[in-house]
Amino acid sequence: MEISPTIAGQIVRACDEAQRIVIISHRNPDADSIGSNLALRQLLESMGKNVISACVDIVPKELGFLPNVTTFQTSFDLNATDLMICVDAGSIPQTGFLDRQPEIFESKKPIINIDHHPSNHGYGSINLIIADAASTTLVIYNLFKLLGVIITPQIATCLLCGLYYDTGSFMHSNVCDEVYQTASELMSAGADFCSIVKNMYKNRSIEQLKTWGKILEGMKVTPNNVVVSGITQKELDACCASTVETSGIIDYLSTVKDAEFATLLVEDDKGSVRGSFRTRKNEINLSEMAGMFGGGGHKKASGFNLPGVLQKETVWTIKPE
Repeated sequence: MEISPTIAGQIVRACDEAQRIVIISHRNPDADSIGSNLALRQLLESMGKNVISACVDIVPKELGFLPNVTTFQTSFDLNATDLMICVDAGSIPQTGFLDRQPEIFESKKPIINIDHHPSNHGYGSINLIIADAASTTLVIYNLFKLLGVIITPQIATCLLCGLYYDTGSFMHSNVCDEVYQTASELMSAGADFCSIVKNMYKNRSIEQLKTWGKILEGMKVTPNNVVVSGITQKELDACCASTVETSGIIDYLSTVKDAEFATLLVEDDKGSVRGSFRTRKNEINLSEMAGMFGGGGHKKASGFNLPGVLQKETVWTIKPE
């Protein structure tokens, strides 16, 4: 992976000049966004910086083992901020703060944008976007290597957690030699791989499994071989669950035999619907599809968020005997 020394130098200078830094993860955060956030936080705090980790939504329970994960804030004081770093957020709306604190992006405060989504067009003052990287944590790891940063076991665990998640446990098509090499180096640096696997994939709650069951029960395959399912806020309440418990199920929907792609619609308690797309086919570009709804992401994994609620419809067809 090639990281521009010029951009790396700009990032270093911006961090050196700032004392109060906010690192922003995207809404409905996943392991890559949270892992990237916490890895950067540990480095910046070791430099004596005052750092806040921010996200408009709560961190998934399965990531509770990561260091400092309980310190995330859902808002922050812009006036007490010198620098913002957005990680793994393909666009400004995906941070979730555009609605909650629009002044953030209207101010002249510098923003460092670190990401790996092809749909990211560079909304930061400084942009480090590697579109063919398997994860944002992989981008950050290579930035750290370029800068000669010492990778502690805690940083290594955060970085490996994001890499493991965004490659689908090293099973997605974005896995390459560099992914395995990086995973090996992070393991050598002390990453707690056993805790990552145990907490993320072998520690499901009853509420999450019930939620997955409801989504699988409602799954349909369209005449065009598109797998579709959804879950309303009322159904989530019946499972004693939140939108967090829907994380991960889209990958199972996309495994249906002969499916072109999978779509999952999730209603939340804030008056919006989150859509997720997944496919295993190389010829389908889901990023373009998500872009039609104001979203984005990767060619094979994308999503969007729209205001509204879900409404089920029943269609009856009369066929000749």
